[in-house]
Amino acid sequence: MRAVLWGDLIAAARRVCDLPQAEAEAALGRLLDRAHAADLYRKRFGRAHPAWGNGSLWGAAQAGALLPPEPRLSDPGFLAAIALVAGALHQRRCNGGFFPPAPSAIRAATYVIGWTHKPRGAEMVETKAKVTAIDPVWSRICDEARAAVRDEPLLGGLIHSGVLHHGSLERSLAYRFSLKLASGEMSEQILREIADEAYGADPDLAQAARADLVAVFERDPACHRFLQPLLFFKGFQALQSYRVAHWLWRQGRRDMAYFVQMRTSEMFGVDIHPAARIGRGVMIDHAHSIVIGETAVVGNNVSMLHSVTLGGTGKEEEDRHPKICDGVLIGAGAKVLGNIRIGANSRIAAGSVVLQDVPCCKTVAGVPARIVGDAGCDQPSVSMDQRLKDLDCGG
Repeated sequence: MRAVLWGDLIAAARRVCDLPQAEAEAALGRLLDRAHAADLYRKRFGRAHPAWGNGSLWGAAQAGALLPPEPRLSDPGFLAAIALVAGALHQRRCNGGFFPPAPSAIRAATYVIGWTHKPRGAEMVETKAKVTAIDPVWSRICDEARAAVRDEPLLGGLIHSGVLHHGSLERSLAYRFSLKLASGEMSEQILREIADEAYGADPDLAQAARADLVAVFERDPACHRFLQPLLFFKGFQALQSYRVAHWLWRQGRRDMAYFVQMRTSEMFGVDIHPAARIGRGVMIDHAHSIVIGETAVVGNNVSMLHSVTLGGTGKEEEDRHPKICDGVLIGAGAKVLGNIRIGANSRIAAGSVVLQDVPCCKTVAGVPARIVGDAGCDQPSVSMDQRLKDLDCGG
């Protein structure tokens, strides 16, 4: 079977989330068997199985009917479902099953869920205390950093100061935040203290950063290591700067939040109002000339490319910006204007100007944009397929 990615884990969890324990376990078993059978079919016939997808767990989960809406990661039932799926994968591997070793996305899930809800019948290799103490994302970043220093010694100073000198991803993110946004008006030391306070007070900031990093790694073919977004990708760095600014905004520190917004715009070419609300697992690719307005809402697992604007249509001060639901893909140069809703798992073609609501699972294109077809797959933001022709978007 194909390697299991973060999107596979989430899709399977969404499928069994609302079922009673016994029914969820039975349904998950059938789902895994179907994914394996579909993979064998694909390998034999060179095409996706007509009923069970392309051999991925995600393909089997979305086959036959739309997945239920994705709950927030803070939902205990959703966390339990994620733990159930991850535990089933682990159990099948331990029993010599057909699943490959867990990839980075599954190891990252152990940090996100902390194994708070241990799946019934799953024999974990580590105890709960040990698993929750491990940060697989940070461990992998450090391993990649040491390899990068060996391969390119001239970057040793940058990599040591940005990564290897720190004991956690939170500390590294705070350092990068202060280094990039410091100016003659605000020193690195002050900004570092602000970022350290934010990450210490709100663990969700770092968990969102991990989800964003995994999203970039899985969706961007130019990203080959976890280390790249942290050090080199301004979309990821600008998004983490926004998250600190949003934390400041929620603490009532509006002027400091505006300062962070200003410096983020100046340094990265990304202008996100600190009051905007952005979910987890968001990828902003290339990230030049991104504008997201004050009352905009961006859901989980959204992908957008450069020159995207989520803007208003006038001078009114009330709710005036778009609401982007989960799983939406927004193409380069697209403009979404006004207090409109873009339905989950839809696609907005590059260069489009969207002025009206878009239903779920549709593709819109043009100026002004109109519906030109279905989205083509269940998770366009993950497949990143921007062609208008509907295709099987599985991996």
